[in-house]
Amino acid sequence: MASENDLSANQQEIKNLLDAKIKAIYDRDIEGLLSNYPTDVVTFDLMSPLQNNTRDAIKNRLKSWFAGYESPISQEVTNLEIAVSGDIAYSHCLTRTYGTNARGEDMDMWYRTTDGYRNIGGKWFITHEHNSEPINMETGMAMFDLKPE
Repeated sequence: MASENDLSANQQEIKNLLDAKIKAIYDRDIEGLLSNYPTDVVTFDLMSPLQNNTRDAIKNRLKSWFAGYESPISQEVTNLEIAVSGDIAYSHCLTRTYGTNARGEDMDMWYRTTDGYRNIGGKWFITHEHNSEPINMETGMAMFDLKPE
Protein backbone atom coordinates (compact mmCIF):
# COMPACT_ATOMS: atom_id res chain seq x y z
CA MET A 1 0.00 0.00 0.00
CA ALA A 2 1.30 3.44 -0.89
CA SER A 3 2.15 5.82 1.91
CA GLU A 4 0.29 9.10 2.26
CA ASN A 5 3.27 10.91 0.70
CA ASP A 6 3.26 8.52 -2.28
CA LEU A 7 -0.48 8.95 -2.70
CA SER A 8 -0.16 12.74 -2.77
CA ALA A 9 2.70 12.49 -5.28
CA ASN A 10 0.65 10.15 -7.48
CA GLN A 11 -2.38 12.39 -7.28
CA GLN A 12 -0.23 15.37 -8.27
CA GLU A 13 1.24 13.43 -11.22
CA ILE A 14 -2.28 12.66 -12.44
CA LYS A 15 -3.34 16.30 -11.95
CA ASN A 16 -0.27 17.32 -14.00
CA LEU A 17 -1.30 14.83 -16.71
CA LEU A 18 -4.78 16.40 -16.85
CA ASP A 19 -3.27 19.91 -17.00
CA ALA A 20 -0.99 18.79 -19.87
CA LYS A 21 -4.00 17.32 -21.65
CA ILE A 22 -5.89 20.63 -21.40
CA LYS A 23 -2.85 22.51 -22.74
CA ALA A 24 -2.44 20.04 -25.63
CA ILE A 25 -6.11 20.52 -26.56
CA TYR A 26 -5.69 24.30 -26.49
CA ASP A 27 -2.51 24.02 -28.61
CA ARG A 28 -4.12 21.42 -30.93
CA ASP A 29 -1.12 19.20 -30.22
CA ILE A 30 -2.50 15.83 -31.28
CA GLU A 31 0.73 13.87 -30.73
CA GLY A 32 1.27 15.46 -27.31
CA LEU A 33 -2.30 14.62 -26.39
CA LEU A 34 -2.00 11.02 -27.61
CA SER A 35 1.13 10.52 -25.49
CA ASN A 36 -1.18 10.44 -22.44
CA TYR A 37 -2.92 7.26 -23.65
CA PRO A 38 -1.61 3.68 -24.03
CA THR A 39 -2.24 1.79 -27.27
CA ASP A 40 -5.13 -0.18 -25.73
CA VAL A 41 -7.10 2.85 -24.50
CA VAL A 42 -10.91 2.78 -24.49
CA THR A 43 -12.92 6.01 -24.61
CA PHE A 44 -16.62 6.85 -24.52
CA ASP A 45 -17.00 10.32 -25.94
CA LEU A 46 -19.74 12.87 -26.45
CA MET A 47 -19.62 12.39 -30.24
CA SER A 48 -19.80 9.28 -32.37
CA PRO A 49 -18.66 6.63 -32.53
CA LEU A 50 -20.10 5.08 -29.41
CA GLN A 51 -16.68 3.74 -28.38
CA ASN A 52 -13.05 4.29 -29.42
CA ASN A 53 -10.62 1.41 -28.81
CA THR A 54 -7.26 2.69 -30.06
CA ARG A 55 -5.09 5.77 -30.14
CA ASP A 56 -5.62 5.87 -33.92
CA ALA A 57 -9.38 6.15 -33.36
CA ILE A 58 -8.78 8.96 -30.87
CA LYS A 59 -6.43 10.67 -33.35
CA ASN A 60 -9.13 10.67 -36.04
CA ARG A 61 -11.68 11.95 -33.54
CA LEU A 62 -9.34 14.76 -32.46
CA LYS A 63 -8.70 15.86 -36.06
CA SER A 64 -12.45 16.12 -36.63
CA TRP A 65 -13.05 17.94 -33.33
CA PHE A 66 -10.23 20.45 -33.87
CA ALA A 67 -11.43 21.17 -37.42
CA GLY A 68 -14.81 22.14 -35.96
CA TYR A 69 -13.33 25.14 -34.09
CA GLU A 70 -11.91 28.37 -35.48
CA SER A 71 -10.64 29.49 -32.06
CA PRO A 72 -8.49 27.57 -29.62
CA ILE A 73 -10.51 25.04 -27.62
CA SER A 74 -10.33 26.05 -23.97
CA GLN A 75 -11.08 23.72 -21.09
CA GLU A 76 -11.27 23.85 -17.33
CA VAL A 77 -12.23 21.34 -14.68
CA THR A 78 -13.93 21.65 -11.33
CA ASN A 79 -14.82 19.25 -8.52
CA LEU A 80 -11.81 17.09 -9.42
CA GLU A 81 -11.43 14.00 -7.25
CA ILE A 82 -8.50 11.60 -7.74
CA ALA A 83 -8.17 8.22 -6.03
CA VAL A 84 -5.04 6.09 -6.31
CA SER A 85 -4.38 2.50 -5.25
CA GLY A 86 -1.05 1.08 -6.33
CA ASP A 87 -0.68 1.30 -10.10
CA ILE A 88 -4.40 1.97 -10.69
CA ALA A 89 -6.25 5.26 -10.25
CA TYR A 90 -9.41 7.03 -11.30
CA SER A 91 -10.70 10.56 -11.32
CA HIS A 92 -13.98 12.31 -11.89
CA CYS A 93 -14.74 15.95 -12.48
CA LEU A 94 -16.93 18.41 -14.31
CA THR A 95 -15.31 19.66 -17.51
CA ARG A 96 -16.04 22.92 -19.28
CA THR A 97 -15.18 23.23 -22.98
CA TYR A 98 -15.55 26.54 -24.74
CA GLY A 99 -14.47 28.43 -27.86
CA THR A 100 -15.76 29.58 -31.23
CA ASN A 101 -16.80 26.88 -33.66
CA ALA A 102 -16.13 26.89 -37.42
CA ARG A 103 -19.52 28.58 -38.02
CA GLY A 104 -18.50 31.52 -35.80
CA GLU A 105 -20.77 30.46 -32.91
CA ASP A 106 -19.60 30.67 -29.32
CA MET A 107 -19.66 27.23 -27.71
CA ASP A 108 -19.68 26.78 -23.93
CA MET A 109 -20.72 23.58 -22.21
CA TRP A 110 -20.13 21.59 -19.05
CA TYR A 111 -20.14 17.78 -18.97
CA ARG A 112 -19.04 14.92 -16.74
CA THR A 113 -15.65 13.24 -17.14
CA THR A 114 -14.48 10.03 -15.51
CA ASP A 115 -10.98 8.71 -16.25
CA GLY A 116 -9.22 5.48 -15.34
CA TYR A 117 -5.42 5.41 -15.14
CA ARG A 118 -2.64 2.85 -15.03
CA ASN A 119 0.94 3.48 -14.03
CA ILE A 120 3.09 1.80 -16.68
CA GLY A 121 6.86 1.92 -16.23
CA GLY A 122 6.60 4.80 -13.76
CA LYS A 123 4.31 6.98 -15.94
CA TRP A 124 0.58 7.47 -15.52
CA PHE A 125 -1.58 6.92 -18.61
CA ILE A 126 -5.29 7.47 -19.20
CA THR A 127 -6.49 3.95 -20.00
CA HIS A 128 -10.22 4.70 -20.00
CA GLU A 129 -12.07 7.96 -20.51
CA HIS A 130 -15.81 8.56 -20.31
CA ASN A 131 -17.46 11.90 -21.08
CA SER A 132 -21.20 12.30 -20.76
CA GLU A 133 -23.75 15.07 -21.12
CA PRO A 134 -26.96 14.90 -19.08
CA ILE A 135 -30.11 14.59 -21.18
CA ASN A 136 -33.64 15.79 -20.64
CA MET A 137 -35.57 12.53 -20.30
CA GLU A 138 -38.76 14.09 -21.70
CA THR A 139 -37.22 15.50 -24.89
CA GLY A 140 -34.18 13.24 -25.30
CA MET A 141 -32.07 16.35 -25.89
CA ALA A 142 -28.69 17.07 -24.31
CA MET A 143 -28.78 19.68 -21.57
CA PHE A 144 -25.88 21.88 -22.66
CA ASP A 145 -26.95 24.81 -20.47
CA LEU A 146 -26.25 23.10 -17.12
CA LYS A 147 -23.47 24.56 -14.96
CA PRO A 148 -21.86 23.40 -11.70
CA GLU A 149 -23.44 24.59 -8.50
